[in-house]
Amino acid sequence: MNGLQLDSLSYQNRLKRLPPAHKLLLASALLLLVLVGHVWMQMAVVVWMTVWVVVYARIPVRIYLSFMMVSLSFFAAGLPALLVEGARAGEVQSQVAAAWELGSYVLYVPMSSFSKVWILFWRTMASLSCFAFILFTVPFAEILQVLRRLHMPVLVTDLLMIMYRFIFVLVTISHQLWIAQRSRGGHRGFLATLRDAGILVAQLFVRAMRKYEALHKGMAARGFGESMHVLSFHTHARSRRYEWESIAGCMLLVLLEWWTGGWRL
Repeated sequence: MNGLQLDSLSYQNRLKRLPPAHKLLLASALLLLVLVGHVWMQMAVVVWMTVWVVVYARIPVRIYLSFMMVSLSFFAAGLPALLVEGARAGEVQSQVAAAWELGSYVLYVPMSSFSKVWILFWRTMASLSCFAFILFTVPFAEILQVLRRLHMPVLVTDLLMIMYRFIFVLVTISHQLWIAQRSRGGHRGFLATLRDAGILVAQLFVRAMRKYEALHKGMAARGFGESMHVLSFHTHARSRRYEWESIAGCMLLVLLEWWTGGWRL
């Protein structure tokens, strides 16, 4: 999955006719519930958002799972910092799952860390599923339109548009440079990979600045005014069925959180 494929899916999914404000409202409400809720409700949000993305929007399962796995890799990279703690030898008082002595210090994994990681994992999964629903079903141009209707400053929306555009520019250029380096025998061995990666980053910066300069000149030549205007080519139509399912689902999640002891009314 790449950025261009993600952008095209947001325009071609089965939920593209629904008003973007409704989809953003649903995802925002669920994200708020995820942040204040507990594990059982977060599991339910993951399942429900997966149904919306895979079943209703008809996003291929392989692409959805690829997005979740790539995003979870950042969570996995932070696991050592979440699990491992350090202390002087003899000062460890909690139950320990594993320990390593380093001179007068001890690195250890307390049993309490596993419960913290378990809670954080499901909160991360539920949050990612909400963001995946937005990315796969709401085109970025429509997100900007909703933000402008909410009176977001024009400067902020214009900067978001330019940043979004340059994400694809950077991905395309870096992929081209990587292929060029590989075709010339680069990226063979650890040290060679580090050296070639440094060269790639330097060339990427130069080419990105050239693209930015070309964009600036093109906008100036076309008489760029105070803001960028984005048009939507979709005719949106409300769906009573999806609206009622959204309301009922959110109410059931609130009841589930209350029933499992998360909230007390």
